[in-house]
Amino acid sequence: MANLRLADSLYFLPEPTEEQDWKAIDLYSEVLHSLPDKEHASQYVESAERLGNLFLVYQKLEEAASSYRNAIRISRAYQLPDTLIYNSHLYLGETLFGLSKLDSSIYHLEEAERLQAQLNSPGQPERMFNALGVYYFETGNYIQSISYFTKAESFLGDNEGEYEKYARYSFLSNKASALYYLEEFDSARAIYQDLLKYNINTDQIRTNLANTYLKQNAPEKALNELKQIQQAESGTSLSYLNLLTKAYLQKGALSDVESTLNKAEQKLSVLNFRRKNYQKGIHLGLMADFYKEKGELEKALELYHKAVVQLHPDFESEDPWETPEEFALGMSSVSLFEMLVKKGKVAWDLYQKDKMEEWFELGLNTFSRAFQLANYISLNFDNDEARIFLGDQVLDAYSFGIDRLYDFSLAQSRRELMEKAFAWAEESKSSALRLGAIKNLTKRSAGIPRELLQQEQNLLFSISRNYQQQYITESPEAMDALASEYNDLQVALSRLRERFKEYTGTDYIPKEFSLKEFQANLDSNTGVLSLFQSETKLYVFWVGHKNFDLNVIPLEQIEFDKLNEWRKEIQNPVSGNRYISPEFLENFSRHLLGQFRGRMDDVGQLLIVPHGLFSSFPFELLPMEDRYLLEEWPIGYEYSALMVRIEERRDWHPDQVLAFAPFLEPGIGSDYGLSDLPGSELELSVFSGEKLKGRDASLPSFIQKAPKARFIHLATHAVASSNDPNAAFIAFYPESSDFRLFSQELSFQILDKTELVFLSACETGSGQLSKSEGLISLARSFFLAGSEQLVTSLWVSEDQASAYISSRFYHHLDEGKSYAKALQLAKIDLLSDPAMAQYSHPSFWANFILIGPPQEMTLWDAFQRIPLFVMVIIGGVVILFLGWIRLRRQT
Repeated sequence: MANLRLADSLYFLPEPTEEQDWKAIDLYSEVLHSLPDKEHASQYVESAERLGNLFLVYQKLEEAASSYRNAIRISRAYQLPDTLIYNSHLYLGETLFGLSKLDSSIYHLEEAERLQAQLNSPGQPERMFNALGVYYFETGNYIQSISYFTKAESFLGDNEGEYEKYARYSFLSNKASALYYLEEFDSARAIYQDLLKYNINTDQIRTNLANTYLKQNAPEKALNELKQIQQAESGTSLSYLNLLTKAYLQKGALSDVESTLNKAEQKLSVLNFRRKNYQKGIHLGLMADFYKEKGELEKALELYHKAVVQLHPDFESEDPWETPEEFALGMSSVSLFEMLVKKGKVAWDLYQKDKMEEWFELGLNTFSRAFQLANYISLNFDNDEARIFLGDQVLDAYSFGIDRLYDFSLAQSRRELMEKAFAWAEESKSSALRLGAIKNLTKRSAGIPRELLQQEQNLLFSISRNYQQQYITESPEAMDALASEYNDLQVALSRLRERFKEYTGTDYIPKEFSLKEFQANLDSNTGVLSLFQSETKLYVFWVGHKNFDLNVIPLEQIEFDKLNEWRKEIQNPVSGNRYISPEFLENFSRHLLGQFRGRMDDVGQLLIVPHGLFSSFPFELLPMEDRYLLEEWPIGYEYSALMVRIEERRDWHPDQVLAFAPFLEPGIGSDYGLSDLPGSELELSVFSGEKLKGRDASLPSFIQKAPKARFIHLATHAVASSNDPNAAFIAFYPESSDFRLFSQELSFQILDKTELVFLSACETGSGQLSKSEGLISLARSFFLAGSEQLVTSLWVSEDQASAYISSRFYHHLDEGKSYAKALQLAKIDLLSDPAMAQYSHPSFWANFILIGPPQEMTLWDAFQRIPLFVMVIIGGVVILFLGWIRLRRQT
């Protein structure tokens, strides 16, 4: 034990030298080579932890991780209290994060979080919660990270010593960065301004403040912050000059732009980068913006192309007529997307100027490549929130491109441009859901081992962090080292994905959308009505088996205020008032559907693909003469036409339903603000499958049984959130505080075998509205988990009306109806049933919608759509034919 005591004495020296540290490392290593007796086991645990800390001082991450693991192993081998290895879990989690081993990192950080509550001493909760916050921030879950940064700060108390000062600065700075990435610029700015009083790294804070102002197009305020930057190096760096250029461009001060661009050119000549550089790419793009403002479009296009070359890791062509065909992940990927879009816009500006067809084709090709890059980036994200954020950023480019294609299609009388506009519209919708579901399904169904998937995630994270470091460095030597590491990471990722092909057969890259293929696969009895809302227009596409059409409505012709007010009113009816469709809704219905009425009469079912503000719109209530749209056609909904595939009608088996009804007991959910649901008993009475009621309808039961179920019925509570989608949950029996299945956890379930989920629960189809994604709802989480079809609710359901609709829905499934037809008939049953007259107002039934691909219609379904007079004629012909046969037999 003498070596151990000597090692401890060196470890606790107030200002040890490097020689003394390495002596302590050698002593601790020697001690830990032998096994301790029971009496000294805890000292060995502490020694392994201290050895890990020393390795960290000298950036020996692998050795540090090994030592922390050793501390945990010793503690478990000798059955010591888990609280003894609280620090080891915390430090190991941080170290593994530094090594980009994300899955292992979060495991140990969460273990530290679990142990925190068991400690007799305070522990290091601020460090632990900050580490968790950094983990979620770096993996793109900004909302979750804010909660942890806030929690970390709460443990600092009122003491403002040196440690507390720097810790509070760090936590608040991290929180502000997360708010910035969520585009909550006012909130981020408030924190940055408060941080100035700490007098820590003020130049970086003012740079961050300037960025928030530039994002909100407030150049004067950005310039005010930039001009207060004190340090000479900060004030002449390339990143600083780029921000200054952006501010002058927004202000329209072209002479100042030109002067700042010249300073940046001088800086570049001094730096003399030997490799591609992110800030140089941004500089070239800003120079292109400058020449575009001056009207020198060809010069601008040439510079945008040079920026593309700088921002793309592998693309080298200096020919502006070429665009990259392959992409690689990196921090510059989003900037590369933006630069491709700018290049495409300038090419189209040149086309409008001189009508040279080559400019038009270059613009079209460049936009297409930009959108392919966006898909590539999204597929490489392992985080739904990051995909959604990217989709919202990309939507503006889609909107611009679709508007231009529509204008060009009119000017050139080229129908294929309208078809391209439709393809882009569908690509832009719910891309995070669509690509995430493709990736999840492909990998799950391929059986790729978990360790290989984790290796991929770690490599992607390392690549992202490499680019972050490239972003902030201007040292040519450091750039060379980072570029070399980047190449090694890309090679490792490429080799790993080659191994994936042993399981998948090919890369999981979605095919480019083809309208002809889509129509060929469309049931001849199905009509698709798809909306896209740009900055100025509402595009309404009609797609049938053999026809394609477009209706364009200027947004100023749509009474959005009245529509929004009406939508609120139907959710909360005044007692005793009879519902009458307002006149403005009839006008809107004519604008929206009038052009397609003849097409609609030729089909037996409608599939609606909404967008933008119409994502939660109850289209079934649109008036058609004196009837609802619902009464004319079975209606289904889909997130994007790219997700539509006609499902072959499969047999309905009521004995294969897995059903949950947790809130039957009086007052069981009262402690949590959840009411009784006595009507759920009736919902479960109509099928003979496995029915879990009350205490049996628990969250563990769902987790265990749902992956094997073909049909799932949930007669329970659900809570949506318009602020934080991760806070939405489905409630099961509250046997403990852990009875909620939150949306993020739900999306990680494996429900590939589930054909239908009936969510007879409140607000499962509502949630936060994303510009590109629509509603971030619980229903969406079921699709990410692999479910095919969902009946869901747009707003709070009334218990008795829900029970009636669900029972009639299953009754019509028993009759052989499709899902869409069964839901239509269930609602019509409610409207025509005198016993349900009190529930005839749309608030009780219009909230239930079916989301998912349409099913093939049977011959009988199609026959029912034939108008009465045609049926009479057919009947007459049949009678005449039978009479003719009878006459022939008599003769």
